[in-house]
Amino acid sequence: MEFKVKIYRYNPEKENSGAQVEYTAQFKPGMSVLDLLHQIHDEQDATLAYRYSCRGAICGTCAIKINGQARLACKTQVNDMLKESDAVTLEPLTHFDVIKDLVVDQRTMWQEIENTMPWLVREKELADERMTYETHLDKIHLDQLNRSADCIKCGCCYADCPKVDDSPEFIGPAVSIQIYKQVFDPRDTQLDSRKEMSSRENGVFDCDKHANCVKVCPKDCRPLRAITFIQNKVNQ
Repeated sequence: MEFKVKIYRYNPEKENSGAQVEYTAQFKPGMSVLDLLHQIHDEQDATLAYRYSCRGAICGTCAIKINGQARLACKTQVNDMLKESDAVTLEPLTHFDVIKDLVVDQRTMWQEIENTMPWLVREKELADERMTYETHLDKIHLDQLNRSADCIKCGCCYADCPKVDDSPEFIGPAVSIQIYKQVFDPRDTQLDSRKEMSSRENGVFDCDKHANCVKVCPKDCRPLRAITFIQNKVNQ
């Protein structure tokens, strides 16, 4: 079965703006959107630029907009997308600068993550110290900490966040997930500075709770719940 594929194409070395280019692809059972990109790249246009790595929804590299929603190309089935529309539309993630075609520059998000000090700060290192989170965290925070640890920094939540549309300086859900991991890790000693950091202008209190981040997260990290928990912690 043949179907139409619309892909955003943009080469900054040749063009001032991008445009949709239509292709015709051959459907195969079990075909993912990443398989589709490979097919078009290998059989029709070798200049098509896109990212991928693990092919197993672990690295987050292949995140793009598919039929208007941020998703992982390796995890998204073409068959499901054709149930939504008679064509598959592929675009780069929004809220990031486009480098070429479906490849975006995510350095702004990674810089924000670095600014959160995404590491434990200890008064002293105890290499042989043993600790079980269950003795320090209640069930719901233990669950959220485990979910936060599953975040693969794909950028889907940031790309589909309506608040970022209104306020590009908003830290976004992915950065908030990182903050949560440090704020609620009982081994960390920088709680006050992390609370101050998270409550700054464009921080977690600017979240409008649209919950798009929950909808598009491919790892079910529940960023909105993490943001709410940080807000409650700051207000204690």
